[in-house]
Amino acid sequence: MNVDDIYATLYSPADGCLDPSTYVSALSRACVMMGGRISTETSVTGIDTEVIRGRRRVTGVQTNKGLIKTEKVINCTGAWAPYISEMAGVDCPLVPFRHAYVVTEDIPGIENMPNVRDHDLSVYLRLQGNGLSIGGYEPHPDMLPDGVAKDFAFGLYELDWDTFAFNIEHCMKRLPIIEETGLKSTVCGPESFTPDHKPLLGETLDCRGFYQGCGFNSSGIMLAGGAGRELANMAVEGTTSIDMFGYDVNRYHPDCSKNKAWILARSHEAYVKNYAMVFIHDENLAMRDMRTDPLHETLLSKGCVYQQRQGFERPGYFATHKDAVNEKMEYDWYGSYGNEVHASYPYRDRLDEDYTFGYPLISTLSGPNLTRVANEPRSLT
Repeated sequence: MNVDDIYATLYSPADGCLDPSTYVSALSRACVMMGGRISTETSVTGIDTEVIRGRRRVTGVQTNKGLIKTEKVINCTGAWAPYISEMAGVDCPLVPFRHAYVVTEDIPGIENMPNVRDHDLSVYLRLQGNGLSIGGYEPHPDMLPDGVAKDFAFGLYELDWDTFAFNIEHCMKRLPIIEETGLKSTVCGPESFTPDHKPLLGETLDCRGFYQGCGFNSSGIMLAGGAGRELANMAVEGTTSIDMFGYDVNRYHPDCSKNKAWILARSHEAYVKNYAMVFIHDENLAMRDMRTDPLHETLLSKGCVYQQRQGFERPGYFATHKDAVNEKMEYDWYGSYGNEVHASYPYRDRLDEDYTFGYPLISTLSGPNLTRVANEPRSLT
């Protein structure tokens, strides 16, 4: 492994791997043993709802084999979840991507290598037998804005090497022997991604009894145990055993969750920054200035650096950079899909100044200066 450019790493010895097929098979058997029923070759054709006491609620599920009467439905259909959600008349803010990984031929001496996640190169290397499963999060993913074909099931896509080359090149940079190793197989399938790279879990407000359990951003197996337990708690007990607010299906403002352009651009940005270091004052660059107040331009001209919450631009702080107006520019898709990266972008520069675990540049405004601003608010106008 090439470690010439590594300053430090974090080792987690308790981490491991799980075979998805074996895991799902074990859960299926346990489900049947506990009285559950699995219906194969059964397609959902509709969700029956009825307004009861002023609220629309689930009353049944229509299938190609007849009606199933029920007051609760949990939508765990992954990339197909928007189709089922549409049947119930609810939003499902996710975008399917063609997401891929490849499996290498055997590599001598690789047997005890730990799983590797490289945040700078945006790739991972995971032990699989005597070879490696490698992939990552490229800046130009193959998105499916119109959704997955309804009749596409139990299949894979042809791998687009122009898209995946980013991951191969970066994996070779970290582990040069990959360049000399053949590939055993490629896997490219539909995976669902959300605007903040977090799952959609819980009961929807627009239709009582309809629960979402989708949008797992390629972390389905990793999150399945906890997410499944808490979904069951929601459906049976009406609450969760731990704080699940960050995954709440109702966390988006309707102006966002109903805006396909917002969902697409934000899901792309969240995908590209999946392995980026998380700093507390970071802000999105995609789909800015959706909702502004009457003072937006006035404050912007005075050096305001805006933050966005629920699609609404709100003042964050006032920068001292007198030579730049911190205006948000049109999303450049990080230079992908034929777009040019903005060469000069003052707002992005202000974000870069906060990318630190020490004191950010704006913290120089302290002590008497903060007191002066508090006592003389007119100094900002």
